[in-house]
Amino acid sequence: VTAAAADMNRDTTPAAWLPRLDGVEAVVNCAGVLQGGRGQDMAAIHHLAPAALFDACVEAGVKRVVQISAISADDEAGTDYARTKKQGDDHLRALDLDWVVLRPSLIYGEGAYGGTAMLRALAACPFVTPMIGQGKQVFRPLHVEDLAKTVLECLARDDLAQRTLEPVGPKVETVKEILAQYRAWLGRPPARALSIPLSFVRLLCRLGDLLGRGPLSSTALKQMEYGNAGRETGFAETIGFQPATLARRLQLRPAQTQDLWHARLYLLRPLVRGVLVLLWLASGLLGLV
Repeated sequence: VTAAAADMNRDTTPAAWLPRLDGVEAVVNCAGVLQGGRGQDMAAIHHLAPAALFDACVEAGVKRVVQISAISADDEAGTDYARTKKQGDDHLRALDLDWVVLRPSLIYGEGAYGGTAMLRALAACPFVTPMIGQGKQVFRPLHVEDLAKTVLECLARDDLAQRTLEPVGPKVETVKEILAQYRAWLGRPPARALSIPLSFVRLLCRLGDLLGRGPLSSTALKQMEYGNAGRETGFAETIGFQPATLARRLQLRPAQTQDLWHARLYLLRPLVRGVLVLLWLASGLLGLV
């Protein structure tokens, strides 16, 4: 594998991508950010840079392009994330390429990052399992290996060209059900559900917006409330294989010590960072005195 540096915030012209396409037969774009700010331009990452890449593919004769979007990339979601994702998708769909747009539901894997890290952290809480409202938000979780297998199918099969697919798991799961499965996977005993009022969650998300870090953000909450289960489109029949359920994937890879440690400590990270800041401030003030 040869790695080449690229900056989706800056590479917004076809000229930036053409040299990178030399000898390339297919392009898979999976760049995305849930929250802008801190040097991350959402419009550039989701729309302008991918559009420039897709235009460069036309110029370079690279016909096969797979765009990994999101199942909630609709204007109706009412977020910049959804709007800019859809703009990138629409630009690709207007080109004379053998494109495939994939709009997956919640993707999870052996590692934990962003939203899935938060789910594990909530599942590992002692005594209770906190959840947003009643935990009725729905997903159709799909393992990252099944998404990768889907991409390979899209690269190999001509009959999938110029189609928009929704890669989803075989089962609709609520957040409450997902947390219960992760809790059992981590070896924790069943716990009573603790409903966190939406008003308080929105307050926490606004704080996350200000800090610009972590999975708590107003965008994440809006996207979750909009819905991430998609429509039943016969994905398994179209793609030619049956994705595994969350329960089956968790069974195939039992949790290990580091999984439990990470889940338990994840929510303490902001507190540790705050304590370090206070320590540095106190040290400076004492030195000044």
